[in-house]
Amino acid sequence: MNEQEEHLKQFLTSSTYHQLSANQQKHAQDILTRFNQHMFNEQHLADTAWTPQAVREVMVGDFIADPALTNQFGIAVAPVLKAYQKFLKVDQLKEIEAAIDSQRTNMNTCRKAHQTWAQLHGETTTASSAAEKDTEPASTNNAIKKVHRADWSPAKLEQFISDTKVAVATAPEFQHQFLDHAQQQYIVVEFLTLIHQEFNEYPGEWDFSDLQRVLGMMMPLDPDITPKQIQNIVPTAQALFDYLKRTNKIDMDQYKTALKSIANMQPSQSMLASLSRKERETQLVMSFIRSNGVNIDDMKAADQWMDGHRDEVADFMRTLLRPWREYEHQQLVRRQHAAQQRARLSQPGEKAVRHHRAPRGIKFSKKARKKRHRK
Repeated sequence: MNEQEEHLKQFLTSSTYHQLSANQQKHAQDILTRFNQHMFNEQHLADTAWTPQAVREVMVGDFIADPALTNQFGIAVAPVLKAYQKFLKVDQLKEIEAAIDSQRTNMNTCRKAHQTWAQLHGETTTASSAAEKDTEPASTNNAIKKVHRADWSPAKLEQFISDTKVAVATAPEFQHQFLDHAQQQYIVVEFLTLIHQEFNEYPGEWDFSDLQRVLGMMMPLDPDITPKQIQNIVPTAQALFDYLKRTNKIDMDQYKTALKSIANMQPSQSMLASLSRKERETQLVMSFIRSNGVNIDDMKAADQWMDGHRDEVADFMRTLLRPWREYEHQQLVRRQHAAQQRARLSQPGEKAVRHHRAPRGIKFSKKARKKRHRK
């Protein structure tokens, strides 16, 4: 056990921890494990060496952009972080507490959007400076994206997809997978098509949140995808990202973003694969409601939240179902037709229309006809 893990273990049994609310205690370990990890990876700081600037940056960075984080998690972040630093008796406690309080609103904005502050503002500057300078000119990253985008065209993207489809059958990354090459090609082509079609993003500029929407939500709703393919979206996507990185089609930053987008996706994909398509839609709606801090085990609370947020839910599902709108339209027409049929049959005096074969004359054998004539 390293020093940070030991600190966390001691905090979770301390009086400082027990002074937190029930919701704060519930999320404390997850908050601190995630925050310490991001603080170490991004700022190279141990839990006893945080700085106010580093705290502001991590609070509105990847730490809070995960779509799986609930409203209750977000509410608990600030008091848990302050309690933890108080427990550690750090030197800059007052300054760090002020930094935490100053960034709470921006952090909540990021959590709701499932994006970092930099992603929300198209910037690569530090999160703290971005939070303090909303009117700052477009960043270098935007300029890089524009230059990169200028290298692309619809024809080039089509050729890229075609070349990648061929690579699925030959590149080592795609061998020894559970899916055969044709099934992997279906997933690869669909992903590359959807990420551009729905979010206008070319390889090399994929956004974390959009990757999750396509791979984790849109693709499982494809009417033609098989349960086995849904089950293997994650390993196939990882093989694709590994191949693109090895062949220098994407850089290391894009590779890391891509891998992070699928890091915790497999359990949900496995669950979606076991459901019918309609049940997948329902499950994704439930996930959306849960991400807004609603306890979906409490059906009354979930129904009340949906009643008050109908437009939000509808917009969410419209986005996910947009690629399949023709299929959805056909299904809607069928349902409407069936409903009209049921309505007609339920009207008083309305009889069901029965289709019979046209009556046919009775045919007698020659022997039978002779007998009739003799009579």
